[in-house]
Amino acid sequence: MIRKSKIIRSSLLNKGFFPEVLPPCFVSTNLARSFNGLIKDILGKQYHKRSSAYIRYSGTKHDGNRRYYGAVNPIPYFNLCDFIDKNWKEIDIKLQQSNFGISNIKMGKEEDDRAILVHSLSEVVSKLSSQIKHSPYLLKTDIAQFFPSIYTHSIVWAAHGREAAKKDTSRTSKTLYFNSLDWFIQQCQNGQTRGVIVGPDAFRIIAEYLVSDIDNLLQQKVDNLIIGGVRHVDDYYLGVKSEFDSSIVLSELRDILQNYELQVNDSKTQLLPGLFPIDDVWAQELRSDRNYSSLNDTINYLLDKAFDISNTIGSQSPMKLALRRLDKLKLYYKNYWSDFEPKLQRILFHFPHCLDYLCLLLAKRVAINKSIDKVGWGNIIHVILEKSIGAAHHHEIVWLLWVSFVCKIEVSQTLIARLCKINNSFVKSILIAAYQEGLCYNINSIKLGSNLSTEDETWLQNIVGRSTGYTGAKFSGLYATEFEQLVTNGVRFIDFKKHMSLMADKHKEAISKSKYGYDADNDKDEDEDEDTFNLYYDEDDFPF
Repeated sequence: MIRKSKIIRSSLLNKGFFPEVLPPCFVSTNLARSFNGLIKDILGKQYHKRSSAYIRYSGTKHDGNRRYYGAVNPIPYFNLCDFIDKNWKEIDIKLQQSNFGISNIKMGKEEDDRAILVHSLSEVVSKLSSQIKHSPYLLKTDIAQFFPSIYTHSIVWAAHGREAAKKDTSRTSKTLYFNSLDWFIQQCQNGQTRGVIVGPDAFRIIAEYLVSDIDNLLQQKVDNLIIGGVRHVDDYYLGVKSEFDSSIVLSELRDILQNYELQVNDSKTQLLPGLFPIDDVWAQELRSDRNYSSLNDTINYLLDKAFDISNTIGSQSPMKLALRRLDKLKLYYKNYWSDFEPKLQRILFHFPHCLDYLCLLLAKRVAINKSIDKVGWGNIIHVILEKSIGAAHHHEIVWLLWVSFVCKIEVSQTLIARLCKINNSFVKSILIAAYQEGLCYNINSIKLGSNLSTEDETWLQNIVGRSTGYTGAKFSGLYATEFEQLVTNGVRFIDFKKHMSLMADKHKEAISKSKYGYDADNDKDEDEDEDTFNLYYDEDDFPF
C-alpha cells in the first residue's frame, strides 16, 4: 500500500473515532483539522503520564444480552493514530502475511463512513469451501473474550518477540519501538493493560495485528496438518483430514494463545463434517426472492417469517436482515408505508437489537419529506425510554433521542428531565446539543460546573458544552490546553443536520454499507449483512 502523508492518521481521527454503533449525529469529521497548532506540543508530551478514562456505552446483542463499547479521549487517541500512521507499512505487512485471515484491514475510501473496512462475515461462506479444499472435517473454534482479554504488552511480543520485549520495557525504546504503541493504548484506557477498547477503528487494527501473528505461528507449527482454512477476526475454520489431526491443531493453537495470555473458547469449539452448511439456512430463505401477487404481500411475508425464525432460534438477527431488505425495497418511498408502520413500531419494542436499523429507516422517510405517524412513534418511544432509563441502556436511549429530534417527534418534558439525570456522557452530550439547537427543553438539571474536566468520563459532554455555547466554564485537568485549542479550532462532535441532508439524496440507502457491518466494495446486497451469519460466530468476542 502506498501511504500518503498523515492520511491514515487523519482518517482514523475523522472517521474512526466514535464506535459505529452510535447514531449518525455523533461525528468527528473535522477532528484532524482541529489539531492544527497542537501537534508539536502533543507529540512532545506523548510519553508523559497523562492517561484518561473512556466513556462506556451499553449496546445490544442479537441474543438479548448486552456488550460495552467505548469512546476514548481525543488527545491520547491522537498519539495512537499517529503511531499507526508512521508504522503502517510494517503493520500492513504483518496483516498481509496471514494465510488464514479474511478480516484483513482495508483503509476506507473517501466516500466510506468508516476509516477502515473489515471484510464481511459472508466472505467466510464464499471462501471457505475453496479454502478447505477436499477436507473431510472442519475444525471450528475461536478465541474466548478476545478484545477484553488482550494483554497490551502482547502487541510488543507480536512485533519484537516475547523474550526481547521482557528485557526492554522502556516506552521510549528505539529498538523495541512498539513499546510506544503499548503505552499509547494504556493512556487511552486509564492505564489498563488488560483488554482493549471496543469501538474506535485504531483498536480494530491493533487486534488484527495481534491475531495475524497468531496465524503465522499456527501455520509454522501445524502447516502439514491443516489442509486449508480461514479466520474471520477471532473465529477459525480449519480443514483437517481426521479427528486425530484436529486434536493436534487445537492443542497447538491452545499453546500459542496461552503464550499470549489468551484462551480457546471451548464452548464454541466443534469438529464438523466438511459438508456442514456454514451459511445459516434461514438467512438463505429470507434472502430468496418469492413470487407474490404484490410487494405488499412480499413485505408481510418477510416480516412475519423473520419474526417466526427469530423466536425459533433465539436471535434477533433474522429480523435485522428483514429490515435490511426493506431498505433495499425502499419501503420509505412507498405510499403503503403507513400500512406497515404499526408493525414497525411493535418491532421497535420487541427487537432492541434492530432499533438502530428502524431508526435509520424512519429518519430516511422524514429526510425525503414523507409523512410518518408521529403520535404512534412518540408513544412507543416513550414506553421504551421509560424502560431503558432504569436499566441504563445507553444504546436505546441515545438512538431514540436522536430519531425523536431529527424527526420532530415530541419527547415529554418530564421524560427529558429524567434523562438528564443519567450519568452517561453520550446521553448528556446529545441532550446539550439538542437543547442548543432548540430541539428539546428542560435540561436545567445538567450542571457542568465551573471547571470542565478533560480526563474523566465527562470529557465529551464538557467539550460539547463548550463548543455549542452551553457553558463558558474553563477546562481543567491534564488536557485543558489542548481542549481549549480544539474548541477554538471549531471541533464538533454532534451534528443533527449532516446525516439528514445526506439522506435527502434519493440514491442514498438508509443503512450505510461501510458503517453497519458489511463491505462497501461488495454489491451482494443482503448477503453482506453481518447478521446473516451468526449461528457459529461468537458475537461476544468481536462486536462488529
